[in-house]
Amino acid sequence: GRRPPVRTPVLVAGAAIGLSGFTVASLYSRVTDGLGLPSTFLGVLASAQGAGSILGGLVAGRVLARRGPVGVAAAGAALFAAGCLLWCLPWWPALIAGSATVGVGLPWTLVAAVTAVQTGTPDRLLGRVSATATTVMFGPIALTNPLGAAAVHAGGRVPLIIAAAGALTAAAAVAGRRSAEAGQDDRADRDEHQRDEPVAVPLDQGDHPPVRAEP
Repeated sequence: GRRPPVRTPVLVAGAAIGLSGFTVASLYSRVTDGLGLPSTFLGVLASAQGAGSILGGLVAGRVLARRGPVGVAAAGAALFAAGCLLWCLPWWPALIAGSATVGVGLPWTLVAAVTAVQTGTPDRLLGRVSATATTVMFGPIALTNPLGAAAVHAGGRVPLIIAAAGALTAAAAVAGRRSAEAGQDDRADRDEHQRDEPVAVPLDQGDHPPVRAEP
């Protein structure tokens, strides 16, 4: 059968994971400066994100079987964006909900990308493709972490909004591409069905069999 696409899930995972690094300093700022909570509250958020990751991992296999790596990557990016927006709300339960949501979304993008690499790459290329995919997914954090720290000076919510917009853009682009590909597949199926249908060829008038008159 046709191998599943590899590039799209890896790029979506790289975008989401990279943008997560962009939000680290902003989340610290939201906890201590935005809501005036003690820094120890970050441990609560880490626990909530871990719980979300466990929950997401338990259902990831079933969702992958239904939606495929591309669909799961897009869903994970959308959940990450939703979590970032929850972090923007001036209410500590929203911070917990946002961390749990991010805990589901980010692992989904990673699981989708790794699954696409493992199932969509020929055996002889698997090592090189895996190494490249890992660099694409985790390399950007080295750049987005300091950029996010600098962006906090523009406001505690600014990096979160930027990250949410970037992740939603990636998810929407994937969803639009999937819709377009689905439409192309439907048209191809219709064209093939039409080619397979027998064509009725009209007979010439002289080709009609003679009609006998009934007595």
